[in-house]
Amino acid sequence: MSRPRILVCDDELLIRMWLEEHLREANYLVDGEADGAGLLRAFEQRPADLVLLDLRLPDGSGLDVLRRIRALDSSVPVIMITAFGEVQTAVRAVREGAHHFLEKPIQLPQLLLLIEQALETTRLRREVERLREGSQFLFADVTLVGRSLAMRRIAELVTRLATRGSTRTVLLRGESGTGKDLVAKAIHARGPRGRGPFVSVNCTALPAALVESELFGHEAGAYTDARDSKKGLFELADGGTLYLDEVGDMPKSEQGKLLGVIEAQRFRRVGGVRDIEVDVQLIAATNRDLESAVAHGEFREDLFYRLNVVPIELPPLRERPEDVAPLAVHFVELLARELRTATPRLSREAMSTLENYDWPGNVRQLRNVLERILILQDVETIEIAHLPEEIRGASAPPRRFVLPPSGLSLDEVERELMCQALERADGNKTGAARLLGLTRDTFRYRLEKYGID
Repeated sequence: MSRPRILVCDDELLIRMWLEEHLREANYLVDGEADGAGLLRAFEQRPADLVLLDLRLPDGSGLDVLRRIRALDSSVPVIMITAFGEVQTAVRAVREGAHHFLEKPIQLPQLLLLIEQALETTRLRREVERLREGSQFLFADVTLVGRSLAMRRIAELVTRLATRGSTRTVLLRGESGTGKDLVAKAIHARGPRGRGPFVSVNCTALPAALVESELFGHEAGAYTDARDSKKGLFELADGGTLYLDEVGDMPKSEQGKLLGVIEAQRFRRVGGVRDIEVDVQLIAATNRDLESAVAHGEFREDLFYRLNVVPIELPPLRERPEDVAPLAVHFVELLARELRTATPRLSREAMSTLENYDWPGNVRQLRNVLERILILQDVETIEIAHLPEEIRGASAPPRRFVLPPSGLSLDEVERELMCQALERADGNKTGAARLLGLTRDTFRYRLEKYGID
C-alpha cells in the first residue's frame, strides 16, 4: 500500500524541519514549503493526501491558501497550525472546510492521531464514492443498488423492457426481502406507463371470499353489505401497472378469472352486466416454487405460463455479497435523510462484518438493521460494537472451492482465487491483496507470474 503524502507549510524553518523529520519517521512521504505560493505550486504539481498549513504565512493568510486548496480538491483534509490566541480564527477556518486545527507548541502524539483520523475519514469518504459509482441504477424516481453481475443484468433487463415496449406480464421470483417490489416499481417507472398509476396488493392479505371483489370491483347490491359500487384494483391501475405480490398464494378458484382478464384485458364487476376494458401491465411476484405448485395442483399451469413471459430472478443477498457494501452505504444515506440526522460512516471492520453475514432476511433485514442503529445511536462512525449481536457473532458459512472432475493444479487454483479477488475488489490491487492476506508487492509478483492483466 502506498504511503500517504503530506505537504507541510510553515515559514519557521525549525518547526518545518521538526515536522518533516517526525512525519517521515511515522512512515509518511513529506514535502515542506515556506510560503503559500510554494505550497500551492507543489499541490498543483502533485496533489497531497493531507496538508499541514500555518495560519500566518509571509505572503498572506493561511485562510486564503485553504480556500485555494479546497477549490483545487475539496477532498484533501487540511489541518491548520495556529499560534496562541488565534483560536477564533482557527474555528473560522474549520467552518470554511479545514479538518481541524492545532495550537503551537505542537504535541506530536496529538498531531499523529489527528493525521491518522483525517486520512481514515478521507479513505472512508472515497470508498463511499467508489461504492456509489457504478452501483446505482436510476429509473425515474426509483433507484436499484448493486454491483453484482445479477443486479447489472436486472438493470439491463428493466431498461430493455422500457425501450422495446413494455410486456403485458412480468414475473419476479426470489426469496422474501430481496427487493422484488422495488424492481417492479423500476419497471413501471422506466416504461411507457410510468406516468400512470402503480397499484400494489399482497395476495396473502386478500380474504379468499373477497379476492374477486378486490380485483374487479363490485356493483351496489352485488352481495350483503355492498351498498355502493366500488372500483377494483384493475380499474384503479388502468393506464398503469398492477403489482400482485405473492401471487403464488392466490386461491386456485380465482386464478382462472385472473387469467381471463390478462388475456382479454376486460372484465365485469361482481354483480355487473357490462364489460369494462382496461390497459394494464401486470407484474406478479412470488417466493414460491411455482413449478412445484403446478405439479401438486396448487397453481394453474396455464396461468403460470402466461405470467412467466418475462421472468426475472432476484438472488438472495448471501449469493451476491458484493452488493452488501453499496446497499449499506445507500441505506445509511437514505435513512439519515428520512430521520433528519447526520450521515454516519461505516468503519472498515463494520463493513467487513456486514459483508460476511449470511442475511437470511435479505436486503430488507440489512435496511432494518441500519435503521435501528441510526435511531438508537448518535455516532459519526458505525463500528462493529454498534451492530446487533446476531451479526457480530455470526459469520457466513465458508465458501468452498469446487474441484472439477478433471482436477486442477495448485497454480490454477491460485490464479483463479486471484482473479476472483480482483473482481471482488473491482480491480483494485490493494483491496484484492487484502482479501487474500497478501502484501501488495507479493500480490503484484503473482500477477506477473500468472500473466494476469
